[in-house]
Amino acid sequence: MIRYIIRRLISFIPTFFVITLFGYIIMELPPGDYVDQYVRVQTVLGNLAARDQADSLRQQLGLDQPLPNQYLNWLSRLVRGDLGDSFFYRQPVSEVIASRLGMTLLVSFCVFIVSWGIGIPLGVYSATHQYSRGDNLLTTLAFIGFGLPDFLIALILLVVTWTLTGQVITGLQSTEYLTAPWTFATLVDLLAHLWLPVFAVAITGMAWVMRVVRGNLLDELGKNYVTALRAKGVPERTIIWKHAFRNSLHPLIGALGGVLAYLINGFTLTSIVLGLPTLQAVYFTATLQQDIYLAGAILTMIGVLVMIGNLISDLLLAWLDPRIRLA
Repeated sequence: MIRYIIRRLISFIPTFFVITLFGYIIMELPPGDYVDQYVRVQTVLGNLAARDQADSLRQQLGLDQPLPNQYLNWLSRLVRGDLGDSFFYRQPVSEVIASRLGMTLLVSFCVFIVSWGIGIPLGVYSATHQYSRGDNLLTTLAFIGFGLPDFLIALILLVVTWTLTGQVITGLQSTEYLTAPWTFATLVDLLAHLWLPVFAVAITGMAWVMRVVRGNLLDELGKNYVTALRAKGVPERTIIWKHAFRNSLHPLIGALGGVLAYLINGFTLTSIVLGLPTLQAVYFTATLQQDIYLAGAILTMIGVLVMIGNLISDLLLAWLDPRIRLA
């Protein structure tokens, strides 16, 4: 096992460089660069002098060099821990990411807990009560929840909340608490805003988890070993939770790689609609503005999280299923 983990960690190194290379190439595919975007906006605003400053600005930002040189310069700084400066935000990339990372992880972690914590029990209930009224109701709700995009659910919750309370809940904090120190009142205000994006995003995830658990648990309950356990008089609760449920978790554990990456690149449209101070909205803006250092740093984070998530899922699968051997 230790040897397997060491080999996987060593394989992270070439994979990391491949991610940065293709990510940088993809970011450079759109025509033009950040300076072109900047000049276009300034021209619309009436600042015609921006056209004359384009070449000097491009030289100042290092965008006048050939693409391979730009990539190698960025990569050499990246491996030293220097993420560069954001063109759009006029700040170091590390500061931009750090200012949004806490709230991003908070919202994503709450979404994960709610969607998996509620979706798994509902999936088990639905599978063990197949074709009952409860199963039919949950299946219908799951199809609706899975079919509706999370940003549309967020808009529906916004309208419902405004109708009931007269308040428009956007962001994660009220204006008076944005720069206030953390107190009990600040925490209460955060929770009053946090529930809306969490449930808007978690509904889709909850529906997916429930459908996966239901389908796989039904498949396990129809296998011969379950029939044998019932014939031996093993209690139904033990059969479900100790044997069938454990074997039905494989697809969920295998999806952990994507779940970790979802912490950074999930629910982008919902973040924009609700004005959330998260990395998803920053990544979207950086991509549109061709802010290559900021977008590249976030893209690299996503790739690293996918690699770590895949390693964790492989280890958990080996722990869940003794038939899996990691050499």
